Amino acid sequence: MAKLTSWLRDQPIKTALLRLILAGTLIAGLSIVVYLLLWNALISLLAPYVTPTWLIAVTILFVTGAIGGSLAILIAIMTAAARLFYRVKLADPLQQLETGVARIQAQDLDFHLTPTAPDELGALVQAFEKMRQALQDALQTAWRLADDQKQVNAAFAHDLRTPLTVLQGNIELLTLQKAGQPLNPDIMQDMQQQLDRINRFIQTMTHITAIHNIALSPTPISPSQLTQQLKDEAQKLAGTIPFTWHEELPAAPDHPLAVAPAAILEVFDNQLTNAFRFARTTVGITVTVGKKTVEIAVCNDGPLLTPAEQANAQLPFFSSGKAADHLGVGMYICKTLCTAHHGSFSVANTAHGVTATARFAYL
Repeated sequence: MAKLTSWLRDQPIKTALLRLILAGTLIAGLSIVVYLLLWNALISLLAPYVTPTWLIAVTILFVTGAIGGSLAILIAIMTAAARLFYRVKLADPLQQLETGVARIQAQDLDFHLTPTAPDELGALVQAFEKMRQALQDALQTAWRLADDQKQVNAAFAHDLRTPLTVLQGNIELLTLQKAGQPLNPDIMQDMQQQLDRINRFIQTMTHITAIHNIALSPTPISPSQLTQQLKDEAQKLAGTIPFTWHEELPAAPDHPLAVAPAAILEVFDNQLTNAFRFARTTVGITVTVGKKTVEIAVCNDGPLLTPAEQANAQLPFFSSGKAADHLGVGMYICKTLCTAHHGSFSVANTAHGVTATARFAYL
């Protein structure tokens, strides 16, 4: 029975059903023939004792028994075949699908569906599992974006307090001035600086919102072209701090890559800005073009990050020492763009200093 069950499970549904019907029909036919022979023998044994008065009744009994018994055998065997087909081919995948639908309705996506047979329902279960995984990924992305937006909003509201407080204080000082008294140029300059700071906050918030909703599309570019653009960008931003350059290219450096160069350059700009800002004497840049990813590691020999700074470096508006012109959003933008590029971003202490590593998977 186990071999029959295993054999049926590996068959396509249509093939298994047709063969079960054929087998059930043959078995039922043979069983009916055997039953009719036995029934006829039984009636034949009773025939000598039947009087003419009971002949019609015995004939009716014979025909009824033959037809009724044959139908009963046919129904029993085909019902058993149907139950076997349902148990082997339908029960488990239908149960999995029903459970999956119920858990999705309950907003519980933490489960997995495993096909039990390589047939049509197995393919359906596998497709359902892919849909569940895609839905889970979409919801996790939505939850992550919502959480990131909450962090950005909270950080934005917190950082706006300082310039707003300064502006409020300056306005109060101006209201205390007597009519006709000239305005204090220091107060006016301070107010202008705070207004400029607020404008930069607003521009940054607009940029972060655009990054959250970005949908990257590949622009073919060869590894040699990409690394040259990155090297040119490093030379523009270097200033007085020198940098070392190391690149690892594939055997075919002119074969186009499926990447978004604009996103990679923006991440690289933020990596360089932070590296040159904190470096003491030098910055090291390593670009590796692999089979599946482009990896950019930028290391500076500045002070190592504290545990708190390592934990919070990629949070929006975080900075260990904010200046009026530094909003601390660079690492957060790097993380968001790398994630949109199906990659990752990390900041860690190394033997040579602090290294920011960006990975971009091919689109």
